[in-house]
Amino acid sequence: MTQYLAVTAMGTDRPGIVNKLAKLTASCDCDIIDSRVAIFGNEFSLIMLVGGSYAAIARLENELPVHAAQWELLTICKRTSEHTPVDFTARLVVEFEGQDRRGTMKQITQFLADRELDLAGFTSTARKGEDGSGLQQVEVRINATSRVDLDALETNLSDLADELNLNCRLRRMEGAHSD
Repeated sequence: MTQYLAVTAMGTDRPGIVNKLAKLTASCDCDIIDSRVAIFGNEFSLIMLVGGSYAAIARLENELPVHAAQWELLTICKRTSEHTPVDFTARLVVEFEGQDRRGTMKQITQFLADRELDLAGFTSTARKGEDGSGLQQVEVRINATSRVDLDALETNLSDLADELNLNCRLRRMEGAHSD
């Protein structure tokens, strides 16, 4: 029976570090099922779902901390189970853009939490505009089941953007998605 391990690693971004983690995973007879890498400042962050036999997962759990210390990485591992896909009828991509203000992320994530929406992805970037003012871009990907009234949700998201004084673009992707 396949066992699953969620692994997070963080450290200074440098060429080859993700390859070292991939090699270690393979040497422990584990497979990388899913992974994401992001760069924040000079730090990289990797999260991956690893699968393997009980012995292979245990070996990776034991070997990773030793290698992580040598590679100057912070790591966290957590046993998990296989993802149970849900059939979604649509995905809504919402892009917010405007002046960077403290509390915007809190308000957007509160909106999503209050409606118990399935968050498929979330990215946020802050940068300086040409005039030196702070700008922000937030992209939210929402998975929707048939119980979600997409027209009402789009109206509510536009209202939220107006409240936050942000520009808002909405893209609806119809059709079943399994995530």
